[in-house]
Order: sequence, then C-alpha cells, then structure tokens
Amino acid sequence: MKIVSGEKMGEIDRLAMSRYGIPGLILMENAGLQVVSLVKKIRPERKRGKIVVFCGKGNNGGDGFVIARHLWRQGYNVETWAAGAPSDYKGDAAVNYDILLKQGYNVNRFDEKSPVAIIKDLQADDLIVDALLGTGIQRQVTGLLAEIITAINHSSAEIVSVDIPSGISADTGAVMGAAVKAHYTVTFALPKRGLLLFPGAEHTGRLLVADIGIPQELLLQAESKENLITREYVRSQLPSRRADSHKGSYGRVLILAGSPGMTGAAALAGEAALRGGAGLVYVGTAAELQPVLEAKLKEVIVLGFAGDGHGVLTAAASEEILEHAGACQALALGPGLKAGNETLHLIKKLAPKISVPFVIDAGGLSALSLEPAFLKEVDTPFILTPHPGEMARLIGSDTASVQKDRWGLASRQAMEWQAVLVLKGAHTVVALPDGEFYINPTGNSVLSTAGTGDLLTGLISALAAQGLDVEKAAICGTYLHGLAADMLAARLGRRGCKAGDILDFFPAALNETVETPPAEPGEHYAVKPFL
Repeated sequence: MKIVSGEKMGEIDRLAMSRYGIPGLILMENAGLQVVSLVKKIRPERKRGKIVVFCGKGNNGGDGFVIARHLWRQGYNVETWAAGAPSDYKGDAAVNYDILLKQGYNVNRFDEKSPVAIIKDLQADDLIVDALLGTGIQRQVTGLLAEIITAINHSSAEIVSVDIPSGISADTGAVMGAAVKAHYTVTFALPKRGLLLFPGAEHTGRLLVADIGIPQELLLQAESKENLITREYVRSQLPSRRADSHKGSYGRVLILAGSPGMTGAAALAGEAALRGGAGLVYVGTAAELQPVLEAKLKEVIVLGFAGDGHGVLTAAASEEILEHAGACQALALGPGLKAGNETLHLIKKLAPKISVPFVIDAGGLSALSLEPAFLKEVDTPFILTPHPGEMARLIGSDTASVQKDRWGLASRQAMEWQAVLVLKGAHTVVALPDGEFYINPTGNSVLSTAGTGDLLTGLISALAAQGLDVEKAAICGTYLHGLAADMLAARLGRRGCKAGDILDFFPAALNETVETPPAEPGEHYAVKPFL
C-alpha cells in the first residue's frame, strides 16, 4: 500500500472527480460512513455516553457533519460543534452543514460559545470525533483552536480523528503548535506520511485506512517509493505448508553466532529460525562453545568451527563453513559474535562465494563498520539489519542524525550498498536496492529489550530458506516479528517481557496472518490489527 503526502492525496481526490466523474459529495459521504462504522464498533451501545463531533471549516469539517448526521439518525446522543456559521463553509462541507440544519438538528458554534468547558466535563463513556483540521494544514495552530485541542487531549473521553489528528503535518508528522492525540485515526484511501513519521505517529493511535470509493487504478499509480507493509501482502507471500511435506521441504538455515557471554543470542536466533518455519536449523559457533550451545538447544543442530581457543569464531573456519552453507538455503552471521577484524575477515572470505540470502546483524555489522566500503565491492544478496547505533557506525555518523531522516537515509544506503536494509526502530524501515522502501506498522516497546534483534535475524533467515527472495523475506519477517510483539502486549501488557516471550508468539503471529480473512471491499482496513 502506497504512502502519500497530503498534496498527492489531494491530487488523487481531484482526479477521482475529474477523470472518473465521482462527485465530491459521494467521497465525503463515504468517508463519513467509514468513521461511523468504527464508532459503532467501539461504542456498540447507542445509549452509552455522548458523542461530541468537532467540525473545522474545511472538508474535514464536512466529513464531521456527515458523521454527526448518521450517528444521530441511528440513535446516538450526538452533540456537534462547528467553527462558524453556515456562510463560513464552502462546497461539499456547506452542503452537509445545511442538510443537518434542514433536519432540525442543532449545531453549536465556536464563534458563539467556547466548547472548552464542555470538553472538560466529558467522561470515559463519552467519545470525541476530531474533524477540526485535515491534511492541508500549513500554519501553526493558535488561539481558540489550540485551546480546544489541548482540552481534547486532557479529556477522559476516547478520541477518533478523521483522516489525520488535527494539528499534525500530513507530510512531516510535525506538531503544528498543538495537535490532537487520538486513540484511533481513520484515514482515507491511502495512509499519509505524517501518520507514520514521528511525532505524528505517536498522535495517531490505532490507524485504519478506509476505502471511500476512489478507483484502485489511481491508488496503485500513486508516484511514491514509500510503501506500508500490510497483512494482506504478507499473507500473499508466506509459503504454504503442504500435507505431504517433510523437514527438507522448508529449507535449511546456517547461523554463525555466539561468543563468550553471548551464547544466548545464538540460541535465540536459532530458535527463531525454527519458529519461523525452517525445516532444519544449524548454529555454527567456535568449537570451544559447542558444548555450551548444545546444552541450551534441543531442536537446533550445533556445529563447531575453528575458533581462537577463547570462543571467538575465526576466518580459518571459512572453507568448512562454506561447505556446510552449500547445503543451506540461507546464511546468517552476527548474533552474539565478537565484533572486530577477525569477524570482518570471515565476512570478506564468505561473501564473494555466497549466492543464497546472507543476513548480517549485530557483531557482523559492527565488524563491517571497520570497512563499510566492502559492501560495494561484492555482488552478494545481503540483508543488513542494523539498529540506529549500528547504522550510525556503518556510515560514520551519530544516532541522532540517523533518527532524523530514517526513511531517506535507509533508502539512500540500500541503493549505495545494493543490499536490502532493515533499519530497526519504531516503524522499522525495509529499504530495497532500487530505492523503494517499506514502513512496518507492527511492533511496540516490548521490542526494546536485549535479544529481539536476534529473533528478527532468525525469522528473516527462515523465510528466505523457505523460498522468499531477500526483499520479501525482510519485509515479511519484519512485519511478523512486530506482530508477535503486539500479540504478546495484548495478552500480557508491555512491561516485564523478554525476547523469549516474543518468540513464544511467533506461531500465533504466523497463523493469525494466514488465517484472518482480508477485509471486504468497501470496509476499513486496520493497519495494526485488532488483537
């Protein structure tokens, strides 16, 4: 699913009207009905509390009038506030304001009475619909609107934002002076950049993308290299599990991992590859550590290769590693490996002779940061999975600079290195060598603990071993990894969890993705599934 700027979405709306003859009133009606559909799901009891709809002066406010009309007609206790008189509204928004008034519905006005006191009195059973400001905001929010937004954010009521939380830039995610912090946002046709870039993403809450009747041809042709990973896409790529299969049907993975004090990382990566569906998983480590890992692992096969006598894998093992890798469909290197010249030499000996997906993480990335130019010297199907600190070391920068431009930086470096780059963090970026990149909507703060990167390495390797190419393995693995964390958080909360707890939810994430039917045409699509 493409991600677009506010300007691009406006262009798509105009094309839907001019090229296909779809009246703006129909698009506005469909948009309002999609928000009504969500409100009915989260407030199925019509007599429970009050719904207060705040309507700005633009088309976003027009959507709000549609929402108020339908909820009122369906028996909800609805109170509506408009930013001005009917004469202050234009076009389709004015039409929908007038429809409400002609049905005898009372619309309160900001220019006659401030709603701030009313907002402060709202309770947890009440609900606010934020239709104040849409995607076209260019100026800072000040005055009464800022006061209203501040009061909304301090209210006890749940908040549903229409298209985008009011006060968030659709292009940058910046807070324009003041911005609504929504529990849910229903955006229309395609997700806007500002909903996925921080701090806007923090204001969005649970994001839903709603079909409002814009022809698919326009949405698919949107000129953007920015994409959102969706459950539908991941479902379409996951390999089937045939009734007549055996362990050899699902590929072999070799993971080079572990060093003294870091055998746990090797064990987590190996178990994640098994949980990810690989038929056979081997963890290769320095021979001195083989007994330690064999004591930790049951289903994973542990191989001992040449070490330095102190538990560090050496480049002297390269020929034996290549022999074993020749029978595998994916190779990973890095979890728990000691960073340094020895690991760099090992990578340099392996990479030119590896034709299967080669995932590099952790100690492998730190080793590459000693000579990042090597990435441009070989034609190897690399998948690099750095966190922001590792990324900073690879490009000779600092973490703050990486975080300022995650999307652009990941895209540029993937093209420069001709590798698939998985830049981890909130809304992980999966960047491809051709400049396209994918934003992952799954995951939460449960992932902010040691060992979760090792799980991702194992999962991506397992998907690659089952036949997915490097791009699809990275995209799907990233989504499923985050989904497992979401399922864990939904069950146990976000505190007190460790990487092994997330690993236990890998099967649930895989099965939920495959078994949940896709949304019907015309329904909204939950970017972060309801768990």
